[in-house]
Amino acid sequence: MVRNKWVHVKVSDDEHAQWRQLAEAHGVSVADLIRRSVGGFQLTRRTPPVRRKPSKRVDPDLIRELGRIGNNLNQIGRWANTYKSDAEADQVLAALIALERDLAEIRAEHSPARLQPEADDAD
Repeated sequence: MVRNKWVHVKVSDDEHAQWRQLAEAHGVSVADLIRRSVGGFQLTRRTPPVRRKPSKRVDPDLIRELGRIGNNLNQIGRWANTYKSDAEADQVLAALIALERDLAEIRAEHSPARLQPEADDAD
């Protein structure tokens, strides 16, 4: 069906808000709500869409540190791919071990157990 004609209706702010709420409750647009209401369709109530929970805030220092480690890993990978024949396995392994240590340190610093206050500190 081609819809090429406009119908203009002025409504108050309250009416507009009510129509939007009703349309949202039925899972349709305001235009579809009006078409169905005027056209004689029976509206059925739909459950509103499930909203995602907001994500937790992450320490900006942690994000920065992980970015640095990711940069180092990319540089190691680029170097190893560029100098395949010259790449010394022990140099690459040493760099990867250093990165692994950095990650272990970050995990330890930001583990849930470490972030909770300890009972011994209250004394």
